[in-house]
Amino acid sequence: MTGKIYAQQTVSYTEVPKPSVFITDTLKSFYIKKDQPFVFNANMNHREKGFGSKIGWGTLYASGYNTIILSGLVFAPESFSKWENKEEKFKFSSIMSQYKSAFTKPPVIDHDLWMTNYLGHPYQGAFYYNTVRCQGASVLQSSLFCIGHSLFWEYGWEAGIEQPSIQDMITTPLGGIIVGELAHVATISMSRNGFKWYEIVAVCAINPSYALNNGFRFNKPLKIKN
Repeated sequence: MTGKIYAQQTVSYTEVPKPSVFITDTLKSFYIKKDQPFVFNANMNHREKGFGSKIGWGTLYASGYNTIILSGLVFAPESFSKWENKEEKFKFSSIMSQYKSAFTKPPVIDHDLWMTNYLGHPYQGAFYYNTVRCQGASVLQSSLFCIGHSLFWEYGWEAGIEQPSIQDMITTPLGGIIVGELAHVATISMSRNGFKWYEIVAVCAINPSYALNNGFRFNKPLKIKN
């Protein structure tokens, strides 16, 4: 009897990931994991400090931002600021009277420029949000901080000049949280392989809180030797 020997052929197949798995993995890739193969020198300054310290630094950054914005509005033309009769508004008695009105009367719908309400205020909220997010605060912590400072702008910084605005109390925190988190994720994504010059320009524009928190130092990553 003649025996026949058959060679076994091995066929390998490349598994194609499901679209849902691919999308999930892609989204996960935007976030920094604890076992990163890189150390980012300027990733998140103060990240090891407590949340109280982060609030302190965040409030300092936010106060500086508010000072710049309020000063700009003071010297801006009335067509932009919508503050009529500035000479009267800036008198001490007028400011005190307006503060009383802010806390005794309901907020109003303002008539500011469209770009002020729906571009400027979300950007302002994003700055508040990222003053603590870029220090390693969680999304929830950063959101609460953003909401608090948005209300403080309306009832603290600006309340002596005009009545708190309904639109601003919506667009500043809500827009700020959304835009702020998108800017944060984009910044961390760009930091993975070190910032290129045009990425530095982009980060300074979309996430100035990150640049400010890290002293405008955009260091390249240092590779860890296993």
